[in-house]
Amino acid sequence: QMTAEQPMVPRRFHRSVPDPGVIRQAFELLLRAQRPVILAGNGCIRKRASKELRAFCETTGIGVISTFMAKGCVDRDAPYCLYTVGLGTKDHSNIALDDADLVITLGFDMVEYNPALWNQQRDKRIIHADFLPAEIDQCYHPEIELVGDLAMMLKELNRLLATRAAPKFDLARQRQVRQNMGAEIEAHARDVTKGSIRPQKALWDVREVMGPEDILLSDVGAHKMWIARHYHCHEPNTCLIPNGYCSMGFALPGAIAASLVHPNRRILAIAGDGGFLMNVQEMETAFRLQSRIVVLVWEDKGYGLISWKQQTEFKRHTDLSFTNPDWLLLAQSFGWRGHVCDNSGALKATLERAFAEPGPSLVVMPVDYRENPLLTARLGQISARM
Repeated sequence: QMTAEQPMVPRRFHRSVPDPGVIRQAFELLLRAQRPVILAGNGCIRKRASKELRAFCETTGIGVISTFMAKGCVDRDAPYCLYTVGLGTKDHSNIALDDADLVITLGFDMVEYNPALWNQQRDKRIIHADFLPAEIDQCYHPEIELVGDLAMMLKELNRLLATRAAPKFDLARQRQVRQNMGAEIEAHARDVTKGSIRPQKALWDVREVMGPEDILLSDVGAHKMWIARHYHCHEPNTCLIPNGYCSMGFALPGAIAASLVHPNRRILAIAGDGGFLMNVQEMETAFRLQSRIVVLVWEDKGYGLISWKQQTEFKRHTDLSFTNPDWLLLAQSFGWRGHVCDNSGALKATLERAFAEPGPSLVVMPVDYRENPLLTARLGQISARM
């Protein structure tokens, strides 16, 4: 039945803001701190909030540690970008958290990074700023809560900063954290391997071919841990990582959606072979829509994250291996272009070629997951030093 009714026009409103007196209390608590740090969560990737956060950090110099879902809230090249936290084991960024005498959480949800992992002694002074009140527990009991529009809160803090000389904080440890993590990100930039490619090298090359506004979507698996640690962003909403329920199979349909919203950007999905095959039927959708996407599959012929976690916990793992299709025939059967690259020196050029092709392209890369236990050992050494 036909109707003359039209879709309703959405009306969007800003949320309310906290009482100015409470913002002033938070500001005064900040001024009394010596080593404050910001823990940015998913709420910070909204454009207005990101803009005000960057202005706040430009003035104060305070370092920003992002959760997996907050990548890009500050520019990866900014001196106050302290990269990410979220792995189950402590990393370089945790040194800045441990050293802090005040933690300012912005747009942070406990599911993104359990406070028991960064406030075990329950002694951190915390300012909670978010659209919603804090969910408290013994390790997350904020001294002050700023509940309301996050961008407006930050704007008011920036206004208060402008009324006085910039505060002086002791941020030497944060600068060292950034330097140490930056060195790890770059360590395998010039790797030369054949037969398989290290995760670190793959992500270095991916960052090289992706522009500041291009979008990477991570599926769930061992590759997600590497993306979380080694792939960092210039802009908000340019690295989409599912957290919480962690849905395998997310990256391919997510990439199709991203290409519909942003047809002029490069869209790259990274998936393990297990996660990719869970929604492989969506290759037909991508072909039918002629989605300009590239899917990079890290092939290890197994459920790599599960085996990594089992091996770490129990020193052995169950049988998690499986066989894969002929990737080039699979791509051809769905009307995709297909590439297999097992040479680290050729990966960047292969990705560029795939992005230049019309329609969807599949790139399969045998991944060297011997790096997984090596990373576990390195993170253990960091935890021991802390």
